[in-house]
Amino acid sequence: MPFMSMDLLLACQFGQPIIHTALDDLESFLWVLIWGIVYASKDIAGAMDGNQGIQLMLDAWSGDAKSNRLEFTIADYNWEDNAFGDLIQEWLDTTRKAQKTTKKLTRDMSEMVLKSAGWNLACDELDSYCRVVYEEVLESGFRHLEGVSEYPDWDSVVAANSPGPSKRRRT
Repeated sequence: MPFMSMDLLLACQFGQPIIHTALDDLESFLWVLIWGIVYASKDIAGAMDGNQGIQLMLDAWSGDAKSNRLEFTIADYNWEDNAFGDLIQEWLDTTRKAQKTTKKLTRDMSEMVLKSAGWNLACDELDSYCRVVYEEVLESGFRHLEGVSEYPDWDSVVAANSPGPSKRRRT
């Protein structure tokens, strides 16, 4: 369950109806990326020194929806990662914006008649917005690819994240 979007986690926890969108899947991919970084780092000597975010993320993925919802806040405020941090921060910002817009776009859809003109229009708007967000995420990934490629292996990533002044810029 830790790889679900925040909206899906909330809906599961409180038994609320939700329209699952492509943006939920995109956000889930972000959590898989962070999970991969956390699990690849957690057992490497020195990786957790100075990065309380790794342990906090492990704690957030304890299995219950309430704890899992903390992952967004932890990644946003406690994650220190000089290799992937700017990319993750940009994706978190994009996800936060997308959550707000998606809620507006899907607010009335559950009450619409399927295949009606209103339903089709709402689906078209949602589809267009999803495409815009996907494009933003892909563009940011390619922008950050050059910076990540400066690390030839995982040991270099860990070394860049060892205690000392952080190179990560907070926006």
